[in-house]
Amino acid sequence: MSQIRVRNRLKPHENVSGATVTIASASNSVSGVTNSSGSATLNIDAFPDGDYTLTVTPSSTTTDPVGPAVASSPTPPDRVFRSLPATVSISAKKITSASVPVTSRTDGDASVDTHHVVTVDLQPVWMHSPNNGSRGTHQVTMIIVHHTGGPVIGPAINTFLSTGEQTSAHYVINTDGQIVKMVQDSRRANHAGEAHWAGVSDVNSCSIGIEIVNSTGTYPQAQYTALLDLIARLRTSFPTIVDWNIIGHSDIATTAGKLGRKSSDPGLQFEWSRLEGRRYGMTMIYGPFPTTIYASFFDSFPSESLRRGDNDAKRIFGGSKRTAITGNPVRQLQDDLTTIGYHLGTPDGDFGDKTRAAVQMFQEHFFAGGRGHKAPDGKVDWQTAQWVRSVVGAHP
Repeated sequence: MSQIRVRNRLKPHENVSGATVTIASASNSVSGVTNSSGSATLNIDAFPDGDYTLTVTPSSTTTDPVGPAVASSPTPPDRVFRSLPATVSISAKKITSASVPVTSRTDGDASVDTHHVVTVDLQPVWMHSPNNGSRGTHQVTMIIVHHTGGPVIGPAINTFLSTGEQTSAHYVINTDGQIVKMVQDSRRANHAGEAHWAGVSDVNSCSIGIEIVNSTGTYPQAQYTALLDLIARLRTSFPTIVDWNIIGHSDIATTAGKLGRKSSDPGLQFEWSRLEGRRYGMTMIYGPFPTTIYASFFDSFPSESLRRGDNDAKRIFGGSKRTAITGNPVRQLQDDLTTIGYHLGTPDGDFGDKTRAAVQMFQEHFFAGGRGHKAPDGKVDWQTAQWVRSVVGAHP
């Protein structure tokens, strides 16, 4: 007799019950179904020494790529896994080894312990988060990209499964590019919190949240590939998504209406240029732009920056009284940032905290991936001014 134990790869203490487990050769086979402990016992006495195929088929499985088609029924199961093939070696009526083909290792793992118990870890593609709600009458018009802030997927999964946290996301992309869906696309996930974008204050109700497992450092190619493919599937299923509105959490997250609550999410290592290459997210046109932009401030003061405390009415620009500047550069800057989608309140010509925060979040987005000429600081120098005008020029 041989015991096969089946577990959730991302939550090893979570057993997978109801999975069909089969060991087969060309002339013989034996099957069982895992119990509540995730175990099935198979009689392999009739199998001579040799290698055999082990197949594990969970009660809820799919071969679809993770996206809108997964767990799309009105009442989906709590878990959906990939099925898994493996090869087991039998010697003296005991399983002595188990291995998964290279081409199937994204779907799970298999191993044998010293007691000849086979442990199979299945890759989940759907893990139902209880933290979701109705979208009401809102259509899906946005995709928000986040990072988890941690190096491994486990804590994020646990948070989204916890009713005590009240936090969730629709999708989580692991470091190897594997995607786990946690909230149905038709439902609202609690991923954005207090947030504003392009005049919308209920971002959760009209967006899909994608979390990427990352603490710091570069994002692996596998994650970019998974993200771009997932966005493509979402755009096909939800043509109401506006490409411009594929943005980062740092672009939208506020505290009492002020941006910056989720600064560095997804962070300066994230390469937005990869999305821009597919025409996803905010894009740019390229200048050169005349120094007459922003009331010719940079024509007169090319090495200065518009900054917090500047005020059109008081004629304070670059931190000093500049009566020679007769236009309204701060108001023009605020209008441009508002056109792009950033939240800074009502444009009023006063470069206050909200405007400074909006500038910094703009810089965090467009200076990311090695493109910035300085660290994001909320000050608009000539280079930043050109970037702002470049993005405004690309706005549909």
